[in-house]
Amino acid sequence: MNCLKYIFSIVFITVLAGLAGVAQTQLTMKNVSVINEQGDVRLSWEYNGTEDLVIFRDSVAISSLSPIDTIYNPAITSYTDKSARANSNPRLYKIQSATTPNATYTKIISTYHLTFAYDSCAATIQLHWTDLEHDNLPSGQWHPAQFILHQYEDGILKQTTISNSNNSFTVNNIKENTPYRFSMGVRWDESPDSTGFSNPVSTYTRMSQSPDYIRAIYAKVEGNSTQLKFKIAPNSELTTYKLLKSSSPKGIYDTLKTITTSEFEVISTHENSSPNNQITYYRLVAINNCGKISTLSDKINNIQLTLVNEENVNSLSWNFFKEQSLPDTRYDVYRSKDNQEPQLLRSFSNHNTYKDQIDTYSQEMVYGLFCYFIRATEEGSNEYSQSNIVCSYLEPNLTIPEAITPNGDGKNDEFKIQPDLSFFPGDYQLIIYDRWLTPIFQSNDPGEAWNGKFPNGKAVPTGAYIYYLKIKMPDHQIIEKRGNITVFYP
Repeated sequence: MNCLKYIFSIVFITVLAGLAGVAQTQLTMKNVSVINEQGDVRLSWEYNGTEDLVIFRDSVAISSLSPIDTIYNPAITSYTDKSARANSNPRLYKIQSATTPNATYTKIISTYHLTFAYDSCAATIQLHWTDLEHDNLPSGQWHPAQFILHQYEDGILKQTTISNSNNSFTVNNIKENTPYRFSMGVRWDESPDSTGFSNPVSTYTRMSQSPDYIRAIYAKVEGNSTQLKFKIAPNSELTTYKLLKSSSPKGIYDTLKTITTSEFEVISTHENSSPNNQITYYRLVAINNCGKISTLSDKINNIQLTLVNEENVNSLSWNFFKEQSLPDTRYDVYRSKDNQEPQLLRSFSNHNTYKDQIDTYSQEMVYGLFCYFIRATEEGSNEYSQSNIVCSYLEPNLTIPEAITPNGDGKNDEFKIQPDLSFFPGDYQLIIYDRWLTPIFQSNDPGEAWNGKFPNGKAVPTGAYIYYLKIKMPDHQIIEKRGNITVFYP
């Protein structure tokens, strides 16, 4: 009897020991991560048993999990699934001991599949991530506690924590032509000290390269129009530009014209710009693929030259090129006499006025026409901007007789203005009055003289008469002279 009790005790203790050993066997999933852009998945776990372990993954129909491999060495605690293709969709995993029917197994865990959409015009990247849910197995499934976005912008890491209730996120202020890489980290309720990762996604925010600069080169006045030239940085991949204009350097700029070109030099003309009467400011801007301005040129303006004639002194003044008065811009004053080739008069820096004394040239000129323009050249440049042309006539040195003797002897018989004014294309008027201010002679012909007679052909009596002379010069300058004429008969 005692022997049977002893044997029963040994058996009972052995069974309890075996049961105790079963109860202490633990198999816990620690992490599931997509490790590369090919979608390979690495699993890691903790296991203190001795049995073989079977790796399960969702089937094609995702109606159940199927075994994909067996781990025969209990000391191995990680596995890489190189056929997962988790870059295309999320995958479900479970690890189970080989013993059946009382197998030890982990909860089901899903990888996360990350996708993105780049909006170049909004400068955003929209991220979206999904997992797989499987509620048909009694083991249950892991749940995310928190998401952490890992963003690499041009190689620099930035991390953003995102609530577990979200499955999308918008990254703003995306730079053009910059490499980006994203992966979504996940921390689970079941393993808060471990972070798994989604598949990584990479993109290069490709847009046609905007020019590093656009430089305004010149503004040349040609008649009633202004020709403009700009140089575009050779790195530009854009082909659409807009020429803008404004009546004020700080005012609102309107589109003058749209220019399509792949060249790095733009020459365009603002027709009917009225450069004699106003200053216009211009900018050339590059338009990117989204229709937005990406690069602006510096401001450029026409040089408006004005002239005031006072007592045969032509006073010139002009506005600065690019509205600057910097010493690195040279202003050259050119003058042409009687339509001859223009000659350089003076050169200035940081100066915009000049006075030209012109009466000293009266003896050597036929028409007395003086025309001026300004050229502005920036330091280091071989191109120049040019102003409008302004002209003025030298007031004629008129010889007006003080008396005539119309006795028919051929000497001093007529009242005639010297020199001959027939070259003036402007208006001419000569009126002779008697002492009662009654007109007795009128002419609009500079070559016609008064012969000392009344309109009826009779000779005027000896005495004093009054003349009035009015000449309108081609530059619209009015010359008026009044005086007395003595008529006598020797």
